[in-house]
Amino acid sequence: MSKLKVASIIFLISTMILKFSSMIRDLVIAALFADSYKADVYFAAMTIPNAMILFLLTGMKDAFLPSYYKFEAIGKGESHLTNILKSTFIITTIFAILGILLSSPLMKIIYPTFSEFEYGTHIAVWTSIIYFASLIFVGVNAVYEGYFDAQKKFSFSVFSQTVVVLITILFAVLFHEKWGILSVPMGYFIGTFLSLLIKVVYRTPKKFMNWSQQINRAEVKEFYGIFWPVGLTIAVGQINLMVNTFFAARLGEEGIVSNLNYAFRLVNIPQAVFGVTIATIVFPIIAKARSESNMIDFRKGIEKGILYLLIFLTPALAGMCVLMQELVSLVYERGAFTSSSTQVTASYAILYIGSTFFYSIQAIVAKGFYTMQKGHYIMRIGLISVLLNVVLNWTLSGKFGAEGIALSASLVAVFYSVITFTTLWKLVGGLNKTYLLKNSFQVIAATVTMIFGVLFADKFIEIADLTPFLHILIIAVPGAILYFLVLVLFKNEFVKTIISKGGNKPLS
Repeated sequence: MSKLKVASIIFLISTMILKFSSMIRDLVIAALFADSYKADVYFAAMTIPNAMILFLLTGMKDAFLPSYYKFEAIGKGESHLTNILKSTFIITTIFAILGILLSSPLMKIIYPTFSEFEYGTHIAVWTSIIYFASLIFVGVNAVYEGYFDAQKKFSFSVFSQTVVVLITILFAVLFHEKWGILSVPMGYFIGTFLSLLIKVVYRTPKKFMNWSQQINRAEVKEFYGIFWPVGLTIAVGQINLMVNTFFAARLGEEGIVSNLNYAFRLVNIPQAVFGVTIATIVFPIIAKARSESNMIDFRKGIEKGILYLLIFLTPALAGMCVLMQELVSLVYERGAFTSSSTQVTASYAILYIGSTFFYSIQAIVAKGFYTMQKGHYIMRIGLISVLLNVVLNWTLSGKFGAEGIALSASLVAVFYSVITFTTLWKLVGGLNKTYLLKNSFQVIAATVTMIFGVLFADKFIEIADLTPFLHILIIAVPGAILYFLVLVLFKNEFVKTIISKGGNKPLS
């Protein structure tokens, strides 16, 4: 088995552990605070600093990887790492201080209705302050996670993120009675610090960076010229989420913000597991092909990335649609989270399905833009999508309420994905249309067959009185087997790769 395949499998397992721990974090918050105004205030307040956190965490990795390869090719990889580490620390510290100082006026201006709740504004302001303070550590963590990805040490990068999530959970459980929901951002702050400390110990302080090296300003300026459109593009999703949260808060009904958030987080799990994982694995492959001016392998990397994404993502989301009520109940319904909360959250979650599917495709396509250093294209499309989201939120939330906000997210994702895909198609001179259409048809046919089988079993097998876990298990496992068997009948390329002798055909 190839080293890349082993690394890919380890990374997939690591990512699933990360997403499982992230799900535990969400269900702990749901169990402790459910859809109370405290949860509403927390989720709304953290969206602004979280946009900057994602701007750094994902944007930095996507910009740093091809940049590092460029300098590593001329023997200056470590020097480049030091330049970006030092400059990023200075920049994020400045933004952290500005964010802390502006948190109070921002929360009062953007969410004036929070003052109607006891300690509502207090929770919002301190949530924002603590997350902005975390930027000091997040920036350096982001650079090093990009470095580990460049070294194909994907699992270590995921491990450091998992530490942050686990510490957040620990603080929520241990300190929620003393600090309330502010125990969650405090846990995140401590988690980012410990994650950075692990990286320092792993590399040793001496090798962490060249402490005496002066910052090469021209090199840093060139890097950030590439990074900021990439980072802004990555943050578009969070900016759109911030827009959604703003309109949700305007509806003035307790529980809407938190229930929309719980629904989004649940539906986003397949994207985070499959979309992000496959995009991350594809990135070094197409980046290397691009550096060698090998456009054939570059296009193949994009095509196989999309195929492998569709193989996993399509049946997962289709199955979620059928079993959404049971899934929400299984994940969230405990503690303060009631059955009525489950029904509301499930109705929102189904409307979010489109956003997960199309943003996952866009995650693969975006790697092509970043590798070609054409991030400004996707940035422009992303900014247009934000404007479209504002218009759709204004229109649909007024007409359908919270359901309109979730629907808006899916419609914007369709626009974003279609435009970015067609733009990349033109930039690379087209992809293999026959390959994509053939495999897409096979996935659709297998998924439709699976859904009919699942619906038949759900109707005629006596499982209504079973627990949500057993209900899902009895339906999902045969459904997954049926899906795989249909792909076998089609002699699908991915299935042939999996069951071939040795299973050592690489993604590229």
